[in-house]
Amino acid sequence: MTSCTDICRSILLERMVFNTHCGIAIPDEFLEHKNYVFNLLKSTVVNGENNSALLIGPRGSGKTMLINSVIADLEAICDVEKDYVVIKLHGFFQTDDRIAIQEITRQLFLEEETANRTFGSFSENLTFLLDSLKVADRKATKSIIFIMDEFDQFCQHKNQTLLYNLFDVCQSAQAPMAVIGLTCRMDAISLFEKRVRSRFSHRQIYLFVKPDFQKYSETFVSLLRLQPSRELKAIYVRSWNKSAEDLAQDPLVQGSLKKVFNLNPKLRLLQNILLVALSRLGESHPFLSSKDIVTAIESQTTDCKTLQLQGLSVLELQLLLCMKYLDKIYFGEPCNYEMAFYEYTKQMKNSSMQKFDRQIAMKAMEHLETLEFIRPVEGTSSSKVQKEFVVYHILITSEQLTAAIAKYPNLPTEVKQLADTCL
Repeated sequence: MTSCTDICRSILLERMVFNTHCGIAIPDEFLEHKNYVFNLLKSTVVNGENNSALLIGPRGSGKTMLINSVIADLEAICDVEKDYVVIKLHGFFQTDDRIAIQEITRQLFLEEETANRTFGSFSENLTFLLDSLKVADRKATKSIIFIMDEFDQFCQHKNQTLLYNLFDVCQSAQAPMAVIGLTCRMDAISLFEKRVRSRFSHRQIYLFVKPDFQKYSETFVSLLRLQPSRELKAIYVRSWNKSAEDLAQDPLVQGSLKKVFNLNPKLRLLQNILLVALSRLGESHPFLSSKDIVTAIESQTTDCKTLQLQGLSVLELQLLLCMKYLDKIYFGEPCNYEMAFYEYTKQMKNSSMQKFDRQIAMKAMEHLETLEFIRPVEGTSSSKVQKEFVVYHILITSEQLTAAIAKYPNLPTEVKQLADTCL
């Protein structure tokens, strides 16, 4: 018999993978936009009107969440089977018009009707599909709602035939249809050909939301919150929800979430983190712990520069630490090889470690430049200035160096002490 923990894990993993946004409320600043889009689609379904619009906003701003919420509200007042059909296309998957029309045919369940037919053009094929949904009374005809994600990708199709035909149907009122495009490009309309632009309604809805850590923490709890059901016992649901709320208040989790929020406040990253953490649930581990969240965050936010630093030689690491020290005492001013080597020799004066001469240290400095840990200041090149006196900016942070040193295998104690001094 399946345990409550297994059922809980399956429900939440499905939520993270399929991006269902269960329990997450639409931000207050989006409500006006949501009502506007809802009224557009409602007029298409109820009154047989034709509409088109673009939802524009950066990735992770909530475009998909908003349109899914609108579709859910529409289902509550209209009969999906009788009144309308939703067709979802994605610019990364439907990469040309042939694939797009095949996907439209599949979602309309008309594969058998088109299997033995030969169409002379894309327009003829689309017209046949639309005619299949028509009845005598226009208002009784089934409406079609097109949701086109990554809309700007459809503008790259040859001659923009798909967009031209969809907007032409909208403008000429051949069939009740709404076309909603989702894009992160502000200049999406400028990508249209002239004939496509003239048929578009020019409705543009901009979605921009200011990141708020308080709402981010609430989203964290909402993603984990369960609802009572036949499969889950009420007492388990209450215990799980209480543990999720307590987890969000844990100082260790709060600090880790704050770092993630400052790095990338998008919902997708948070879902990926929870996906890793939820995979650890089992009979012997029925609830999430702060350690699960922190470990998951580390797995999803690994810094490639930190990993590269762990592969440097001890000499290269010492030179970087010396440059970071000079960067600190000179308030961000760039330094050259001579300054870094002088600081290195000072640190090695009373050291028992192996000392390297000037030429080997120069090779180490050139390797650091190749790895892009340091960068010459613009306007100074080795062709005009001796390479010992070319000034460099250091391109890594103290946090990255500290994290790399903490995980560096068999690092000499003297280098760790140097790091404490320099950082």
